[in-house]
Amino acid sequence: MLKADEYKIKWLFENYSGYRIAKESGVSQPLIARLINGTRELKNVSFETASKLNQCAERLIKDDFKDK
Repeated sequence: MLKADEYKIKWLFENYSGYRIAKESGVSQPLIARLINGTRELKNVSFETASKLNQCAERLIKDDFKDK
């Protein structure tokens, strides 16, 4: 099921490097960099891309809670 949660994606950008996000999500590193630095808005990416970022965020959130 595809879904995209803007808050989870923003959490992802605040807590992980663009390189790590690109490797974990399959989204290109240049696109991640533009989203992080604000030259591209999240609302202007495809739903598929937003969904990949959301899935990545959910995995990393689970991993963070496992470590604590």
